[in-house]
Amino acid sequence: MRPRTRLQIIVTLVAVALLGTGCFSAPGGRSPAGGVAQPAGPPQDGGIFRYSLPSDARSLDPQAQSSFNTHVAIGSTYSKLVDFDTGPDVPYGSPQLEGDLAEKWGPSDGGRTWTFTLRHGVRFHDKPPVNGREFTADDVLCTMQRIRELPGHQLNLISMVQDISAPDPYTVVFRLAEPYAEFDQNMANHFMWILPCEGTRGEFDLNTTAIGTGPFVLDKWERDRERVLSANPNYYREGTPHMAGVHVSIVPDQASAIAALRTGQVDYLSPLTLDKAQVERIMSQDSSLQLNEEQGLTQVRLYMNQERKPFDDVRVRRAVAMAIDREGMLSTIRAGGSLSGPVTPTLFGGLAPEESARLQPHDPEQARRLLAEAGYPNGFSVRMILTDGYGETVVREAQWAQQDLAEVGIQVELDLQDYATYFTESFAGKNYDMGFGLQTPMLAADEYLSTEWVSDGARNWYGINDPELDRMITAQRGMLDQSARLQALVDIQRYILENVSNPVPLYVYNSPSILAPYVHDAYPHPDYGTRHQIDMWLGPDAPGRS
Repeated sequence: MRPRTRLQIIVTLVAVALLGTGCFSAPGGRSPAGGVAQPAGPPQDGGIFRYSLPSDARSLDPQAQSSFNTHVAIGSTYSKLVDFDTGPDVPYGSPQLEGDLAEKWGPSDGGRTWTFTLRHGVRFHDKPPVNGREFTADDVLCTMQRIRELPGHQLNLISMVQDISAPDPYTVVFRLAEPYAEFDQNMANHFMWILPCEGTRGEFDLNTTAIGTGPFVLDKWERDRERVLSANPNYYREGTPHMAGVHVSIVPDQASAIAALRTGQVDYLSPLTLDKAQVERIMSQDSSLQLNEEQGLTQVRLYMNQERKPFDDVRVRRAVAMAIDREGMLSTIRAGGSLSGPVTPTLFGGLAPEESARLQPHDPEQARRLLAEAGYPNGFSVRMILTDGYGETVVREAQWAQQDLAEVGIQVELDLQDYATYFTESFAGKNYDMGFGLQTPMLAADEYLSTEWVSDGARNWYGINDPELDRMITAQRGMLDQSARLQALVDIQRYILENVSNPVPLYVYNSPSILAPYVHDAYPHPDYGTRHQIDMWLGPDAPGRS
């Protein structure tokens, strides 16, 4: 492996608001990978769970913001119709669902109608103007209507819905244009929070206030400083949550966050910004800490704007993909993981890592030939946006890609931006040539494909416009035969890697997180919510127990 040197980065903006945990918003894992496993015991009530994030949300409105920072901030305040099940016996990232606001649900009419029966007696937080009133089907209708009117970034998740009705206060019926086997998975998506009608009507400011039905109440939010939440005394699941509250502090400096864990000021370190060396160093210094590792679901990616030259030429995009030594990058920088195609390999329909490697090999010689065929025998220069809001590890990965691209003649200047600018103005605004970063850990194959690769997809910020690909993606959505749909998903991804080659998925990385020894029953899901905090509890030696 050739040595990597720290390369010069052109910093265009001072980092003001850094990205937080990114893909995992609270601690957990299925079993300790190191440290001391705490003995099992009955949960104890009380105590404040404390952790830090490198950055804060710009807004608490989950329909106006697709940034994970927003959805982490309100992830235990709002609820969904259904949610992903978690627990010690549930595999990490499992698609297994459990009822949340709905107690039962299911399809009829050949998958064209989905009916959700709501729980009785669920109440909103006792904050004005909602004042603890009961949640009803009207709140679901208000939420869905606002998604359509904004239009919210969730629109793709309900794009197949023709009609929504509420025959009574505890029943919601979705009628679809065609059968859709994963509709309940869409309702569990980490963007599908149910808002009170008062919020959708503008009776309180969704940007600064969150009033939901979730296990924790947002008592205080000082942007870029802290969030303070307390246990919801009227939560519908009797006896939960166990913790008295959650305090989140905003600490941009990773060294300060690590020091806070060592000195007992916080109870958890996020997996996003921890690399192999940091984990090994922390655990060697305090063996009482719990080290948990979870299988990776978050993609590291390089992407290009096809509306700008030279990336309007698929030969150039293929050359970029072949220039990157993704296996070397993964093994050197991350604590494990696997190569990925367009859909994360652990999901239904995801390509096997071996297939992804075959379809986008590391082949610098072929990359140079493709560049020459496209009219760039001597390569070209380009600026690549990135953010240190994902942590220092992602910056190192971008530097690795920068050096790989230089070896085939593509000279890259790294344009380091604060997260808010990177995500909103540059990436989502398609104000870039090339970019590097992480992608939301989407939870179903169709969510990846229909949001990013369909021409009018909600997150198609790459300029992809391929009618044949549109047709293929649309066709698989209505397939109820699992074997036929699996083959269709594989064919779609092969088509993407060979004929679109954008964005370029590099790999998914395993995620180590570190918890204080007194944190128990932390079993998260890779969605952006923090509902799993319902079951967490703190031992008697936890600081600040009440």
